[in-house]
Amino acid sequence: MGKMQGMSSFYLVVNVLLAIYACYSWYWQARLELRGKFRISVLIWTLLIIWLGFSWNYIEKGDPGINVFLALLLFVSIIDGCTGFAPKRAVVSGYFKRTVAYSDISKVFLINIPTPKKPSVICLLGTKNGRQYNLQFQGQMTDVINTIKKYIDHDIEIEIKDTF
Repeated sequence: MGKMQGMSSFYLVVNVLLAIYACYSWYWQARLELRGKFRISVLIWTLLIIWLGFSWNYIEKGDPGINVFLALLLFVSIIDGCTGFAPKRAVVSGYFKRTVAYSDISKVFLINIPTPKKPSVICLLGTKNGRQYNLQFQGQMTDVINTIKKYIDHDIEIEIKDTF
């Protein structure tokens, strides 16, 4: 009975934390002015981790709270695949850092990728603490430049490269 009660408490705490994080991420996703391409890799990694958890018996089907936990985990991974520019922050893909304040950005590097169907732009945001965040957009370079210029400090350099 003690182990079952401990697992119930564990999933209750984790499920509440995941629900709070899902609301936080959903809030930022809803605020996006310019949406980036969906990062399917976040969902693939989550499915792989769940599969490994079941395969290696770290996750058991009968655990109380497991269904809600798995549903929230998949929901969060779907939300976290959305990136872009919101009015107060850049929304990046990741569980541990979901947004980057525009005041933390020190450099913007844009790469134009011409494709036959739709042009794409890769945007690398460099921060003052040396981190880099990658966002990808489908559309014109001018749309990305115009949106980011609204939010970042006008002294920040925007470097533009073409793939060819």
